[in-house]
Amino acid sequence: MANRNEPYMNELASMLNDAILDRVMAMDRNLDIIAWNKPSENITGICKKDALGKNVMEIFPRLKQDEEIVRAIEMALDGKTSFLPARAGLFNRDHYENQFMPLIDGEGKVIGVMNLMHDVAHRIKAEKKLQKLNTALQQKYKQVEKLNADLSTFTSITGNELKEPIRKVYTSLEMLVKNDAARLSDSSKAGLRRMQASLNRINLLLDDILALSTVSHFSIDFTPVDLNIVLQETCKALRGKIEESQAVIDAEPLPVVNGSREMLYYLFYNLLDNALKFQEAGHIPQIKITAAFKTTADETEYHCISVIDNGIGFDQADAERIFNMFERLHERKRFHGSGIGLTICRKIAEAHGGYIEVQSEPGKGSIFHCCLSMTPELREATPSTDSLFVTPPRLTISHTRNSHSDI
Repeated sequence: MANRNEPYMNELASMLNDAILDRVMAMDRNLDIIAWNKPSENITGICKKDALGKNVMEIFPRLKQDEEIVRAIEMALDGKTSFLPARAGLFNRDHYENQFMPLIDGEGKVIGVMNLMHDVAHRIKAEKKLQKLNTALQQKYKQVEKLNADLSTFTSITGNELKEPIRKVYTSLEMLVKNDAARLSDSSKAGLRRMQASLNRINLLLDDILALSTVSHFSIDFTPVDLNIVLQETCKALRGKIEESQAVIDAEPLPVVNGSREMLYYLFYNLLDNALKFQEAGHIPQIKITAAFKTTADETEYHCISVIDNGIGFDQADAERIFNMFERLHERKRFHGSGIGLTICRKIAEAHGGYIEVQSEPGKGSIFHCCLSMTPELREATPSTDSLFVTPPRLTISHTRNSHSDI
């Protein structure tokens, strides 16, 4: 029965061999070809009957120049399988991956070598196309980076150059009011004061544009930053407003984050300044700052710093609008500002791999959640009782009028 099926089994094996899309070649221990499938015929143009029995090195003498293939054949004859990736410029490997496997008989002896060649031309073409696209993207990125740097430099120079003449005009108006006050009518003096107020608004706007330009050109290395120290520095800068409004600021111990000290100072300054500013007349600001860890659905970890105030608030439908540049929800006469502060806050959060969002309701204050990315290095720098960082005490700042205590 076995003998009658043997021709059929050999024919089936040959059919299966020819049906494979890869080139298949087998050699005996003398490297004479003993198997040659249809794809091998089609690619090389050598018929099966002309290949069988011929020495592979005689048919393809250029194989001797590839030391890796010679070594792979030797390893297969020693019973070891090897894989050779495609390599441009090499014979039979320009667009082919080669695998060499030992042919082992029923007694466990190696009787030859099987060479399987897989065509990866399409993959190589796709890789080259992707590499070309990446190169073009890198060039575009460098161009954008250069334009961004040029724009930042232009903004900085222009802004600083404008501030000096504005200061001189303001000073000249002040001298005019003081020196010629007796000869000026009340309406004239009021007009000069309005001009000075306009110059102050322009100066404030330039400051915020320069700050925004700095954030947009953010390209410095991050370092561990203690947010407790940043908060204290911010409160010192805002001490006048805090004392004037009798504000109470209560802050939980804050973490150490990986970031830019200067940018994080801008973040706290703008958030606290808004919390102090957007209050009803005579209302005492109550500001609370909390810290928590947050993990999103994609397992990204953040330090979430929340600034909670008891200000005038706004409609939640406007939660996205307030982060737009120059966007105002209230009249300029009532609340002064450039309308860029929260735009800067969003860019700072994004520069730190995070985001900022807000919850608010008219008459019930606002909660700004600023989430900063938490890296492995950051986790190591987070304050703990087991590290060199000592967890700071809760910070509470409460000022009454005419108070001159240090923050």
